[in-house]
Amino acid sequence: MPTKVRVNLANPLELQELPGVGPRQVEAILKFRAEHGPIQDERQLAAILGGQAGAATLRELADFSPADATAPEAPGA
Repeated sequence: MPTKVRVNLANPLELQELPGVGPRQVEAILKFRAEHGPIQDERQLAAILGGQAGAATLRELADFSPADATAPEAPGA
């Protein structure tokens, strides 16, 4: 089983390990985390990515636990 990407803590290179995630999508994820805090689930991430990745695929490859409450660039961090 591949290692899951911790979406709310991952750096840009780690985020690109997710299918369909390139530099533009990484920017969208980082912007969302900075403005809104942790990403809650695969559906929210799929919406951030513009529906490019399926929620089922993201569920298998992404970990959405906020770990220590927020990502480093999240508000109040």
